[in-house]
Amino acid sequence: MVRALYVAASGMVAQANKQDVIANNIANAQTPGFKRERVTNVAFAEVFRRQLVFGASRNQTVYPSSTVDPVKTIPEQSVDTSQGTIRTTNNPLDLAIEGPGFFEVIYPGGIRYTRAGNFALNSSRELCTLDGAKVQGASGPIRLPAGDIQICSDGIILANGQQVDRLKIFGASQGKTRVVSGALEESNVKVVEELADMIVNLRSFEANQKIVISVDHTLDKLINEAGRI
Repeated sequence: MVRALYVAASGMVAQANKQDVIANNIANAQTPGFKRERVTNVAFAEVFRRQLVFGASRNQTVYPSSTVDPVKTIPEQSVDTSQGTIRTTNNPLDLAIEGPGFFEVIYPGGIRYTRAGNFALNSSRELCTLDGAKVQGASGPIRLPAGDIQICSDGIILANGQQVDRLKIFGASQGKTRVVSGALEESNVKVVEELADMIVNLRSFEANQKIVISVDHTLDKLINEAGRI
């Protein structure tokens, strides 16, 4: 009886986590370069098996075979890296990556990677993100002189017809990665699908909630009424 309560409660925790992820996906549906997150539910036995394999691979002492039943559901998150739609903006500082790769930008806390290419120039004419992170080139932050700026599909930056730098793209694949100037990659979130997933997930949460209530009522009768017989 208590095991049923435990199974339903663990399912509710996993579904609450998934609901948060779906809500975050929907909130970022209009964020350039955003990649939707996914949540998959894994039985405890599978997670336990992975830990045994991991321990063996590190020459650690492996636990004996376990008789633990898969009564707990554990949520695992992953990122959907599929290509988003590329939308033309005609802004020469807007950049999109077609294919694998990320723009490399640097914050005070270190290097980060992003697919959001809605860039601008700061007071020093350095190419940066909207929150101030500097876009990295071949030898550090990219500084653009005044004049006609062109960014080629291979990441080469031209100013007045002369090469001044080259975008540093992490994870680029030769022949598959292309930089599109004057365009942005939209989020790969499909709002209708996310809303449908949210409804299905909510129904699953409610089903587990009903199980918890039913088990709670049964335990109440067992504890408070069985002793009177």
